[in-house]
Amino acid sequence: MTVTHAPYRREPYVRFRTPSSFIDGKAAAWTRVSVLLHWIDDLGRVHNRWVPAENVRRVARDDSSWQDPYDDWSFYYPEASAGSCPERPSRELLSTAA
Repeated sequence: MTVTHAPYRREPYVRFRTPSSFIDGKAAAWTRVSVLLHWIDDLGRVHNRWVPAENVRRVARDDSSWQDPYDDWSFYYPEASAGSCPERPSRELLSTAA
């Protein structure tokens, strides 16, 4: 069975559907039937698990609930200048009650 790997720091973002929830992460490697899912949970623990490919779909980096801080920005945002972080709207609104 052939295992395919994405270039380092350019792994595609994916969403894995479990019976009770979704896990957003990166596809570190894949075969025709499985995907090596990489993600970091809310407690900072790193996970790497082979999961069924039929339960995985690709998502845009901006649509993922987790983003790898070490991404190759020029790959994910080719229109952004090299070495800079693109501006993105905040997902959280801060209360400005007077």
